[in-house]
Amino acid sequence: MNGRHSPRRPGFTPDTGAAFTPGKSTAFTLIELLVVIAIISVLAGILFPVFATAREKARQAMCLSNTRQLGLAFLQYTQDYDEVLPATTDGPAGMGEGVVGGWMFYSRFGGVGYTAADTAAFDPARGSLYPYTRNAGIYVCPTDPKGGASKNSYAVNQKLFTANPGFNYGKSLAAFDSPASCAGLSEETMVEPARKDSTNDGYLAWDTAEDCIAARHSEGTSFWFLDGHAKWARAPKTRDRADARKLGILDCP
Repeated sequence: MNGRHSPRRPGFTPDTGAAFTPGKSTAFTLIELLVVIAIISVLAGILFPVFATAREKARQAMCLSNTRQLGLAFLQYTQDYDEVLPATTDGPAGMGEGVVGGWMFYSRFGGVGYTAADTAAFDPARGSLYPYTRNAGIYVCPTDPKGGASKNSYAVNQKLFTANPGFNYGKSLAAFDSPASCAGLSEETMVEPARKDSTNDGYLAWDTAEDCIAARHSEGTSFWFLDGHAKWARAPKTRDRADARKLGILDCP
């Protein structure tokens, strides 16, 4: 070494010695960018439905957990009240709306639609079941489009109660011969065929022309049974009572 800088060889960069061609751009061309965008679009089209399905499965699992916890509260209630189920209210103003004493209290009867006036107004803390849950969150299905505003997504099977429009008294558990085959709680809706609306009063009168079982989760719903277990089951395809009866879990013998 003579202490002087070595002469720079033409055609090479000073830092790396890599070949350099004057005037040649290293940026992506338009065609290359379009190819990259197209690949990303294809991947998104494949992955987004997978992510949506996984998210809905998680919501379905949470809804089933809610149903199971509410069912446990029903059974705890019966232990304190001589094996008798809690009462329930139903119907609009002049019937069950604003009436205290049911498992769920509501100050506004719900309707079909998504305006504030169509959305029921529930208050779980004023229902007879709340002392056994102490958690308003478990009354709302995460897939229910109205649940966040109405504060309740679930409804009790009419067969658990004496027929008394407006205020229905709960029957004794001894009245049911097969508790494991009797669905006591599920998700209700007023809309068909989508059936992804929400409950109007927390009372599932499935053999009437108004109420039907929701189909929010893979065309099915969460059911809780009087023996304590809960499971997902496919909802009837129509609101016709014959289709509902085919499930074999609503008549509650």
